[in-house]
Amino acid sequence: MVGRNISIKHNGAACTIEMNNPGKMNALTGEVIGELQAALTDISADRETRVVVLQGAGGNFCSGADLAFLGANCTPQDSYRVMERVGGLIKSMRELPQPVICKVRGVAYGGGANLALSGDFVIAAHGARICEVFVNVGLTLDCGGTYLLPRLIGMMQARALALLGEELDGKTAAAMGLIYKCCPDEELDREVDSLAAILSRKPRSALATIKKGLNRSFDMTLDEALDWEASYQSLLLQGAEHKQALAALLESKKKK
Repeated sequence: MVGRNISIKHNGAACTIEMNNPGKMNALTGEVIGELQAALTDISADRETRVVVLQGAGGNFCSGADLAFLGANCTPQDSYRVMERVGGLIKSMRELPQPVICKVRGVAYGGGANLALSGDFVIAAHGARICEVFVNVGLTLDCGGTYLLPRLIGMMQARALALLGEELDGKTAAAMGLIYKCCPDEELDREVDSLAAILSRKPRSALATIKKGLNRSFDMTLDEALDWEASYQSLLLQGAEHKQALAALLESKKKK
């Protein structure tokens, strides 16, 4: 499937979404947001897709919101409605049943950085340029940065990234725990494909339930978490995917 602003390619159980506006470093516009939202809605209901890869065309991930689109002739009410749409996209990323791997080359700035961080895994090239640039242009965090940064790296590091607005390379982002992994640029495709292949072999219902629980974890007490686990585990224990996976595991142990 190819849209005006994104392209979608299925390869077995993996689905790759590519933002396709390299002339603007894949900046987020209303059209891009709408097409991404529609794609995620379709994928969420696709029982064959086990993992999603999000990337940008032309050597950059995403330069953030197109400020010409975000601020041109907008009233505060207009801007609020735009930001509601942005928020809906981030929620869809977080709530997607399938794990999302964000492949980051080149620039991931502002909303583009937080779009990547809203995925389940970020693998970046060593030379990637990641920046919470908002403060440098007189804005606050958006695309979920206020929520994501403290949970990923703690409040002190979150304050540093947000208030200083300094650029990080892939190595620094990985070392501080902001992203899952970094690698040389020439190895990025292979690293992402390898992780996608591993995830695509995992039971879909388990992936979706684990994601759901982890997304809620900071909002639950221990008692609530234990009750949540008991409720969902009791359902998964009766499911066909568990029985198939358990049988395959036992069979593999017999062969060793």
